[in-house]
Amino acid sequence: MRSNFAALLILTFAGDVVAPIFALYLPLFAFQFGADALEIGLVGGVAWVSYSFVPYLIGRYSDKPRRRKTFIVISMAMLTACSFIYVFVESPLQLIALRLLEGIAWSILWPIVDVSISEDVSRESNKALSIYNTVWSTAGAVGPLLGGLLLLFAEIRYIFLITALLMAIATIVTISFFREEGPTVPITRVSSGDGSANMGRVRSRSYRQDSLFWIFVTAMVLISSIRGVLYTFYPPLAQSQGISYALIALIGFTFGVCRVGVFALSTRDGLRGFLLNDENIKKIVMVSLAVCAIGGVLPLIGDRTGAVGFLAFGVVAFASAFVIIASQANFISQAESHNKGAGAGIFESSIGIGIALGPTIAGFVSGGSISIPFLVAPIGFAISLPILLVLFRRGTNNA
Repeated sequence: MRSNFAALLILTFAGDVVAPIFALYLPLFAFQFGADALEIGLVGGVAWVSYSFVPYLIGRYSDKPRRRKTFIVISMAMLTACSFIYVFVESPLQLIALRLLEGIAWSILWPIVDVSISEDVSRESNKALSIYNTVWSTAGAVGPLLGGLLLLFAEIRYIFLITALLMAIATIVTISFFREEGPTVPITRVSSGDGSANMGRVRSRSYRQDSLFWIFVTAMVLISSIRGVLYTFYPPLAQSQGISYALIALIGFTFGVCRVGVFALSTRDGLRGFLLNDENIKKIVMVSLAVCAIGGVLPLIGDRTGAVGFLAFGVVAFASAFVIIASQANFISQAESHNKGAGAGIFESSIGIGIALGPTIAGFVSGGSISIPFLVAPIGFAISLPILLVLFRRGTNNA
């Protein structure tokens, strides 16, 4: 059976070069139109409103492999069109409207890619996801640099001509090389037998899995909201402080590089085994979220050199990568074969909820300030902490 792994990695690389360019430079584009803090927050968050629920629906459909190629091509065509139209927008409200459509496209694309990668027949599921993470995080580092390089020669709006071209090429590659496949792993029926002996064990595992599910949903929502606020509000704040486009691009690059480092290391069996060991989950989640909260609030420190920006983006990227790896394993690679799509949808939806809520709520409560939004990080952590402690205790008591 022919693997789609290479084609998936190509479209992943293209998509993740484009995604951070949108995330980093569209709020800056809105700021140049004179957008206030609320409008900037909506430009950063509104694309992710549909991402809060559509990925779950698409993920369930993607458990039927023969539907996948159509969904992928439609989503990439939508992204190509959105990118091209960004060149011609003239107001923040037009950006907000287009970002809604863009969000639907991402919502369709990524859950299908996640589950297709995890089902690759040529390698173990967690290993495939580690390679995939390394590729998309590398692309996420390249994107801001590419955007910054283009800004040396043209206005912000013309960056989106290049991103449209990239998505068009990736669409052609997908049409040419992605092959529909039937299910690779049969769904097995569990014999009922004498269930009384195992009933207590099954119920105990169910309680633990339920707790882990909500732990990872909560963690992913929090780290995604912190990331969303950083990407949405830091570029306008940096520009208002006199930080150059080139430095902003390098700061965005730092985020990608730090994630690449963690994801590349996770391809090593030893580290991956440590991260996916149930006994280590509490330490990984709690420490990572605390570090993310600290990194997310750093831009409140006044700084015209960009040093705080480098530190904030690097810290958040590094710490959040550990949560992403563990969450992917819980939602996707460890799921039953016929539920991987739904798991991928839940994973991506948790990201969408966080990035939609973070910038949008930050914009509403900012009072017109573009620095107040960075308080979302510590406040979000303070709200999440008691929830997580209850969930971990529940999981431990029913282990």
